[in-house]
Amino acid sequence: MTPSLDRRSVLKGAAAAGLMAPVALRGVTGVRAQETIEVAYITPGLNVPFWKYLSDGIKQTAAQLSADNGVTINVTDYDSRNSAETQLQNAQDVVTAGVNVIIISPTDSSTCPAVLEVAAEAEVPVIIADIGTDSGDYKSFVISTNEQGAYEAGQVLVNEMKAKGFEGADVLMIAISQARQNGKNRTKGVTTAVEEGGSSIVQTLQSEDYTRAEAQGQALDLMTANPDAHGFFTQHDEATLGTWAAIEDSGNTDNVILVGFDGSPESVELIRQGKLRGASMQQPVLMGRMSMDVAYRVLQGDEVEAETSVPTILVTPDNLAETEATLQDTVFPVEGGSGTPEASPEA
Repeated sequence: MTPSLDRRSVLKGAAAAGLMAPVALRGVTGVRAQETIEVAYITPGLNVPFWKYLSDGIKQTAAQLSADNGVTINVTDYDSRNSAETQLQNAQDVVTAGVNVIIISPTDSSTCPAVLEVAAEAEVPVIIADIGTDSGDYKSFVISTNEQGAYEAGQVLVNEMKAKGFEGADVLMIAISQARQNGKNRTKGVTTAVEEGGSSIVQTLQSEDYTRAEAQGQALDLMTANPDAHGFFTQHDEATLGTWAAIEDSGNTDNVILVGFDGSPESVELIRQGKLRGASMQQPVLMGRMSMDVAYRVLQGDEVEAETSVPTILVTPDNLAETEATLQDTVFPVEGGSGTPEASPEA
């Protein structure tokens, strides 16, 4: 990892995303016309836009695969409401319903093995989309480059703090669950960058319900307890939006630099206004497309990758204009009008 944040390195993630965006949608011989494939997407909670975007990507590719191969692919979302118990019940329900394949974004890595066991007993293949698992059998894992993305965002944070005269100042953080492998990786990445910049993360709170209101209260508590902190890092989008509200409410807009992980239309607007100084954005729509493509290939008996990395896109006020079209395709769907963009076949 290098600390340089020149224009080329800032755009590296966007370039990689552009190369990966066309998902391979292969025609497969031997697929019977009008065959119906039932896909279950078990998600932590559709109250979080990220999981809705990932579901959109799954459904986009399911629709295209259906059209290209003369099959009917039905995708049903199962909302776990951030509950491991509900997640397990969802798994039992979909197995009983006779689904052909499960795509799961686990509530956390430690509870996923129970779902994998249920699926294995019923001989239902599983694709993991984000977060990961501590153990168990699955066909493929589609995951963002969490550690690298958090490291790059951390570099932006320390450089912005330095530019404001806050070099070496304390940093605060709102994290996703550290029982999730992706959460551990984000913490590791940003901690490395912050410490390389001469600062330290002095206090962290974990999200429990992943809402903006929760994050706003947490951020106010953190800033009150640490008045000398001048940096703030948030590990998911609702935390970013809630934290900015807290920064404004507390009159700290000139004293606290905010950088985040993930992205939404609202956080992009904060970047446009220069309030959010940067964010490493995952590509949930692309992750969904890739997960559905892998699931389909598994059902056809094809060999698939054990793990596929999806690059994050580092977005700052300086490169927003150049990356915005990619964001609207693979990070979050175009709002209103024509609906979500369709997945593109491989060239």
